[in-house]
Amino acid sequence: MGRLLVPLLITVALIVAVVVTAAGEETRTELEYLDEIRAQATALARSGAGIRQIMPRLREIGRDEFTTVMDSVANDVDVALSFVGSEPPVDSLIPIWSLYRQAVRSWDSGVSTLSSAVLHAADQPDDATVANVIGDGLADLRAGDELFDVLRSEVEREEVPDPITPLTDVNLYPSESGGLASLASTYVAAARASTNNLGLLPGLKVSQILAAPEWDVSVEDQVVIPFTETVVFSVVVTNVGNIASEPGTLSIELVGGEGPVRATAQVRALDPNGQTTIEFEPMDVAPDIAYQVTGELIVDGPDSDPADNRLSTTFTVNAA
Repeated sequence: MGRLLVPLLITVALIVAVVVTAAGEETRTELEYLDEIRAQATALARSGAGIRQIMPRLREIGRDEFTTVMDSVANDVDVALSFVGSEPPVDSLIPIWSLYRQAVRSWDSGVSTLSSAVLHAADQPDDATVANVIGDGLADLRAGDELFDVLRSEVEREEVPDPITPLTDVNLYPSESGGLASLASTYVAAARASTNNLGLLPGLKVSQILAAPEWDVSVEDQVVIPFTETVVFSVVVTNVGNIASEPGTLSIELVGGEGPVRATAQVRALDPNGQTTIEFEPMDVAPDIAYQVTGELIVDGPDSDPADNRLSTTFTVNAA
């Protein structure tokens, strides 16, 4: 009997060890899965902060800033969307996975809808239906936040292994107050404000006026040109908008001396961030006379900032 009992006890001990090892492995798998969700939630929480910072500023921001923030949020959501595309490694995680998947899908729809609708509102100022689309995007973001809040409660159940650090809260909904309809209307009005550059607009700008001979700044902080009888002026024009510009007209005027001298030239169409330098015929000057040269664009179509279409410089010519 004793000889039989020892092997039996050894076999039982091995079975218990295998069960314990298996249970420990499953727990580690659960913890690794939850830790990945925690890491993604941290990134998504930062994304939510970005949305809450940018949406109240729609009246004053440019298209590049808006799309940069929203694209960053979309990238974080895409990481989570890829993660929930496969079922979890153990069945015990299915309820958590299901909730997280619903939240992520809702966020994905909300971010995409809100981003495109805000830009559409800026690009199509006569579209009266865009407020409803923005409202749909906001509703999806809020639903995702609520689902994730339920997920956090699920993770806190006793039978779920505790992750190394708590699961952070995630809020992609951009406001703590206001109903969907009123908030959507506010965003539409802000997107269409004349104080921002959200819409698709060209933006011709007089960036710089150059002179030959080249001018310099004297010790008295005055702009001066070495002695000369004529000056060749060149004007640098830049398209600071977000779409190609139409051709325009550039004028240059020199005031001082016997009377104003004026010339014009055509500005070709420029791509966004495109630049061209236009050189004018020489203009007569004399020493020790205060001159002002002004470059000004005449833009017939839309322009993101008409205030930057004019630039002036005051100078004198040194005596021989």
